[in-house]
Amino acid sequence: MIEFRHVNKWYGDYQALIDISAHVTQGEVLVVCGPSGSGKSTLIRTINRLEPIQEGHILIDKVDLYDCGSIDEMRSHIGFVFQQFNLFPHMNVLDNLTMAPVMLKRASKRDAEDQAKVLLDRVGLANKANAFPGELSGGQQQRVAIARALAMKPRIMLFDEPTSALDPEMVNEVLQVMKGLAKDGMTMVCVTHEMNFAKDVADMVWFMDEGKIVEQAPPANFFTSPETARATKFLADIRH
Repeated sequence: MIEFRHVNKWYGDYQALIDISAHVTQGEVLVVCGPSGSGKSTLIRTINRLEPIQEGHILIDKVDLYDCGSIDEMRSHIGFVFQQFNLFPHMNVLDNLTMAPVMLKRASKRDAEDQAKVLLDRVGLANKANAFPGELSGGQQQRVAIARALAMKPRIMLFDEPTSALDPEMVNEVLQVMKGLAKDGMTMVCVTHEMNFAKDVADMVWFMDEGKIVEQAPPANFFTSPETARATKFLADIRH
């Protein structure tokens, strides 16, 4: 469903992604991990062209992102959940969820609100439709952000360290929502340091270092017998 073909990305003289070639199949849950500065967030942000690439190709359903006509149309099928929740603070939760379906997909206000209420119930926030983001905890705001991404009925969900800005007691409530999406068969790419989530939910783990995918393996293999010294050290540091 997602394919990288010899992708290279520079920031000036600094090469952030080096010859990335890999793929994600439909319905797969991929966890991308690695040390800070390894290129994880850059990689995930190239999937909907928040970060442009200089060389190579990225394909979604065999359509090249850089030769797809309308990038807005392509993005409408790709949900993105950021580290910082990026909710509109002046809008209540319901309006945050309905704005994009109404403006971009021309859904009726009533249909969008009905769908939003279903999604809020799905993330455990049915009673927060009229609350404003500033009235919610960080974990609640992130769950609203996930519901907002789902409101566009995406085929792919991207998560860029969605729990990194949360207090520890709020992390699990967000991970539980993500686990529910995985059980429903959503194609997901997750940049995260939550290794227990990777062990429990991921179908595949990519370990990145210095702009390269150093290892690709199912979690059972990656966590018990990593193939490289760099991955072994990374996992040892996390356990420590």
